[in-house]
Amino acid sequence: MKIIFLSLFCFFLSFNLFSQVNFTDDIKSLNPQKNTIVFSKNKYFLISKKNLPKNEKKVKIIKKLTDNFLIIRLEDDENGEVFSSKLYEINDNWKLSKSIKGLLESKKNQEVLISVKTTDRKKFLSELISREISCKLINSYKNTINIKLNSSDLSRISALSSCTFLDVVKIPKPETIPFEKVDLSINNVYLLQHNFSLLTGENINVSVKELLFDVDDIDFRNRIRSYGNEANDITNHATIMASIIGGAGNRSSDSQGIAYLSGLSSSDFTSLLPDEDLFYSTNNVFVQNHSYGTDIESFYGTQANAYDQSVIENPSLLHVFSSGNDGELASTDGTYQGIDGYANMTGNFKMAKNVLLVGGVDESLTVNSRSSKGPTYDGRIKPELVAHGPEGTSDAAAVVSGISGLLQQQYKAQNGEYPRASLVKSLLIAGADDVGEEGIDFKSGYGNVNAYKSGLILDRNQFIVDEVVNSQTKDFTINVSSPLKELKVALVWSDIPANVDDVTALVNDIDLELVKDATTWLPWVLDASPASNSLESPAVRGEDHINNTELITIENPEIGAYTVRVTGNSITSSKQTFSIAYYFKEKDQFKWNFPTASDALQSAQTERISWENNFDFPVTAIEYSLNNGNWQAIDGTANLTSNFFEWNLPDSSGVMQLRALINGNYYVSDTFAVSPVIVPKVDYNCNESVQFSWDEVANATAYEVSILGEKYLVPYQNQTQLTIEIPKTTLELPFVSITPIFNSLKGKQGQTIDYTFQGVNCYYRNFFAFLNDNDVVSATLNLSTLTNVNAVFFERISEGNITVIDEINLPSSELLTANDSDVPGGEILYRARIVLNNGTEILSDEVQIDFPFNNSLSIYPNPVIKSEGMFVFSRGNNLTAQVVDTSGRIMYSTILNKVRQTLAIPKLNSGLYFVQILNKGNLLAVKKVIIVGK
Repeated sequence: MKIIFLSLFCFFLSFNLFSQVNFTDDIKSLNPQKNTIVFSKNKYFLISKKNLPKNEKKVKIIKKLTDNFLIIRLEDDENGEVFSSKLYEINDNWKLSKSIKGLLESKKNQEVLISVKTTDRKKFLSELISREISCKLINSYKNTINIKLNSSDLSRISALSSCTFLDVVKIPKPETIPFEKVDLSINNVYLLQHNFSLLTGENINVSVKELLFDVDDIDFRNRIRSYGNEANDITNHATIMASIIGGAGNRSSDSQGIAYLSGLSSSDFTSLLPDEDLFYSTNNVFVQNHSYGTDIESFYGTQANAYDQSVIENPSLLHVFSSGNDGELASTDGTYQGIDGYANMTGNFKMAKNVLLVGGVDESLTVNSRSSKGPTYDGRIKPELVAHGPEGTSDAAAVVSGISGLLQQQYKAQNGEYPRASLVKSLLIAGADDVGEEGIDFKSGYGNVNAYKSGLILDRNQFIVDEVVNSQTKDFTINVSSPLKELKVALVWSDIPANVDDVTALVNDIDLELVKDATTWLPWVLDASPASNSLESPAVRGEDHINNTELITIENPEIGAYTVRVTGNSITSSKQTFSIAYYFKEKDQFKWNFPTASDALQSAQTERISWENNFDFPVTAIEYSLNNGNWQAIDGTANLTSNFFEWNLPDSSGVMQLRALINGNYYVSDTFAVSPVIVPKVDYNCNESVQFSWDEVANATAYEVSILGEKYLVPYQNQTQLTIEIPKTTLELPFVSITPIFNSLKGKQGQTIDYTFQGVNCYYRNFFAFLNDNDVVSATLNLSTLTNVNAVFFERISEGNITVIDEINLPSSELLTANDSDVPGGEILYRARIVLNNGTEILSDEVQIDFPFNNSLSIYPNPVIKSEGMFVFSRGNNLTAQVVDTSGRIMYSTILNKVRQTLAIPKLNSGLYFVQILNKGNLLAVKKVIIVGK
């Protein structure tokens, strides 16, 4: 017994004690076998790394259980041989995810959707047929297949030789957000667009992977590319994401997205696998946004593997994911289980190396508590970046997708081809601004995206794309020719996929160094040990062997030449392509980021103004000048340590400038416009034309009238008048916007209205008539404008005869009324006739009033619900109404005082009755009624 115990102890001691893998679930035999079996390509074995044969090409590593133990099989072109190393027999438990094991333990028989990683897709499907396993193929990507089957067949699936991993496919859900406008100035989108005005997203295609967005939204007009992989259901969340990325701004300035001339497409996210490679390459889709998640998952699953492969197959394709909105929770499994606030990204696809994960910051550049944080299951830095997400990370990801599209457009204009995804990631990381605690961290990654700085890096060609082979070192020189506050160098490469469920994901390892003279700087690394105090520790310099992204920064670097050194530390493929971007943060510089001359602010609203101050002195005051007037101090701006300020603008309009005081010197902004948002009013909507009017904006020199064209709002006319009549032959679509102009600067874009939805007809809004309690018909006309209105006539039409019941000349109010106290019996029509100054007559809608003749009787409703009573409609003098049962008894009697009178009958039983009216005892009319109810 002691000998057996000692053998067991030595066996388990040989394994990595820190491993998450429970080997007792996987091992069939504790005794390793050597030279006793045929190592078949259809069987899997456990082996220690030290026992791998020297000719590793004979075996295929299927999974790294730990750094020291692997699961292997023979390569497919080998038939089998006696193996000379120690092998452990292994069962199929290693193929099962935690979710699958839970299903099997529950022993519930149910239909499930599972994801299968196979060695060969065709072989797997063939095995399904040969074993007569009933299932439904849902979709696939490469050798990953999603199938639906009965849970009782899971063990049969895992036993197939071509199956290497099984997992339950989770139901994706958008990471929903309450609608709050994303402020694009926080990520310097407006600054990028102002300085690089040609960056509009034109000829760039962006895919939004989730449910379908509103294809009828005018902000996407004629720019939607349909490829047949869209979902059927439309959601507001998807519409918001598409608007942030590429909204045209046709509705308002708030609806203009980042790449506002881009093409937009949608892809259904229910499969949770990438689209086919041909979808991306054939349609030139090189940015795909993923603002959704599942549960917190901490392992490298089939989806993570598939997305890494998707980027390898499509090197210019950038998948942008939201990190998730579970940032306050803890993972329930894996290395970081139970640690609140960390390792809580939603979905194993977010464990992929080659995708870009984005967290969210608020207006104060604080990472939202709900924003999911890193590290990944193996300690990598995710999310890599953050962006403005008012309530979550969905919109933050959309912001980065839009910015990435602009960078792709910029690179293609400069180089004639689309950039590699690794280059776009390096541009974003090198250009990002540090937020929160100093340095990189597991909350904000490498910082808050700064679109302008990333565009500047690209414009100045401060990037490198090259490749290395194993053990090769390459040097590149960058020159610092003027004083800098900071030098940043970011290295990114798209790594080949790891095996599904590997203990660590990195395969090809590249090292980055920055060298000047005798000094070497290493990348920043974080302590990924599973404890809160470790995960919150500041970054230190060191070698990074887990991330495929590395960053080196130097504060106040000396002037001179620096060597960027890249080494292929461990490259298992033939070569590894990499991208480097570097940014020079200039010293003793001040720049206004927002607003620029291209931006217009809204009067009497709170606007976030921002700047970059690279002096060693703070901003001590901010002042503004309106319409070239005196400079006025903005309250609360003394000793500003942040590079932004929330400003409550005055209720004024015109042109404005800002200036910041730093160490006795003023730094003046561009001149920009301030105005209210004009909401046009429809004066009339006639057959041939529509007239619009609007309130005057102080100091405006003109107004730009815009109409919706084929895709975008286009200027129709500039004028000084406050009204405009537009022929309907010009208005192919019913959308119009009015924007004030201050000399050469446009004010805040006006609200676009659909004139058909404003409730306005030709010179009037509505007309209605009704019989009031005094037996008088009251008619009301609501004019839409008094302009050109000479007179209004209220008319009654009875038996073809038209009678004017009232005439109002030169009306002074838009709301007009008239009464008719001499109403004849029968079907009476009422209308209004509007006469314009030029003699044109406009007739309103007609309203019918049914008025009884003398001594007639109408009853409604019929049948009568007893608790509600009945209406008696009659006309005459000294009339009495009686309710009589079928035996002739008078059950109810009352005097009729009005043409329309209610009879309350709560004491009558249900049944048939007669209602009759009499005049001084003489019967005038009788009607049958049925009374129902209790």
